[in-house]
Amino acid sequence: MGEAKDVEIAEDMLVIRDEKTVLKLRSLGGGTESGDGKENRITFLEALYFAERKVIPLGFEKLMKLAKKKDKLAEERYSVLKYLREQGYIAKPSLDNSPYLRLYRKGFRPGEDRTYALICVVDEKWEDGATGLLKMVEFAGRLRKECIVALVKKGEEEPKFLKLGRTNYE
Repeated sequence: MGEAKDVEIAEDMLVIRDEKTVLKLRSLGGGTESGDGKENRITFLEALYFAERKVIPLGFEKLMKLAKKKDKLAEERYSVLKYLREQGYIAKPSLDNSPYLRLYRKGFRPGEDRTYALICVVDEKWEDGATGLLKMVEFAGRLRKECIVALVKKGEEEPKFLKLGRTNYE
């Protein structure tokens, strides 16, 4: 594993330049490689998962602190990302600064297949009306993705997943 000097903390992600770590992250479907393959850019949420597994040479608590600065639901999003990874799926934060996690089909890595669902992570205080739900479904529909809400409650091990859809009666 590389030294911490091979990891740069950028504004909203880590830039990893250690060759072995870049290759390991590539094999695990983590982060996004640069064009030349010499560095990997990984969001703080995704980095948390790999730090916990000792793939990235940074402490979990330090990364969580960085993630929480940018995202008030960082703990909840991380728990969903971790749960899905443990089930064999790859979930990654959206690169467009939207609040969604992108979900890939089981057995496929990013680049091998397209995102098939967008997951909106919410906590138990979530109170979104019909207008908010419609916006989520329409956004996912424009991108031709399924829309899923992941409800994370404190004290519960697994998040609850709700698949949202829209239908017309013509």
